[in-house]
Amino acid sequence: MSTNDIRVTRLGDHLGGEIADLDVQRIGGDIPLEAVKALLFEYQLLCFRDQNLTAQELLDFTRLFGDPDPHILQQFALPGFPDIVVLSNIVEDGRPLGNRKEGFGWHTDLTYMARPAAYTILYGLEVPPDGGDTLFASTYKAYDTLDDDEKARLRPLKGRYSYLKLYESRNNKTPLTAEQRARTPDVAHPLVRVHPETGRQGMYLNLDDCIGVEGDDTVDGKALVSRLFDYTVENFQYRHKWRVRDLLIWDNRGALHTATPYDMERHRRLIYRTSVRGEVPIGAD
Repeated sequence: MSTNDIRVTRLGDHLGGEIADLDVQRIGGDIPLEAVKALLFEYQLLCFRDQNLTAQELLDFTRLFGDPDPHILQQFALPGFPDIVVLSNIVEDGRPLGNRKEGFGWHTDLTYMARPAAYTILYGLEVPPDGGDTLFASTYKAYDTLDDDEKARLRPLKGRYSYLKLYESRNNKTPLTAEQRARTPDVAHPLVRVHPETGRQGMYLNLDDCIGVEGDDTVDGKALVSRLFDYTVENFQYRHKWRVRDLLIWDNRGALHTATPYDMERHRRLIYRTSVRGEVPIGAD
């Protein structure tokens, strides 16, 4: 079986492909993993509809793409599954099932890590009937539209990122432990990143944890990142409207995303999230 044998419906003008009538547990068996990865690289985001997975089967799917990367905030992990983070507003017996606020605000996952997430996977077990969409934007498509001079200016630059800055900006937080702080020192990554498997170049940006830019003292780094970030999310978006048992996987090397609000008092939301540890980002310069 090749990519031509898997039926994909384009979801957005800039990124996103829907695959229906395919059980992801067949991937790595009669459906070659490389065919699925080729589609993921082409569309950046894939949505597999109507999946019926246990927590272990979700982890098995995740491991097809690499080593799971457990979240720093283990208090929101699914009991017995430290690699699965629960995103939910549901409270049972006085105990929240998951993180109520995670994912709001445009970002790409784990830029504050030395080896940021290559892929993120979300599995929607309960989704609100209104709101709660997830937005995506392609930094590849944005980079492709820049003129050659601006691309050349960006290639030598690196963004600096701080998990501590990001975490301290949150409300109602508990202090980070010494172990959590040790795991997340400040890091620097190229603003133009090369995909390790396709060689494609694109901007690699994050905003909320950005503390500056290295490589040109004459540049206002935060203003530069903010301008490129806004340009990307304003012009190269796709809005994903969730259905129950959607399984999404996207490539963080060239995509931004954000959760959107919903009525948390009226509607339940239960999403399982995993991520795959990536490589040290490769610069284009």
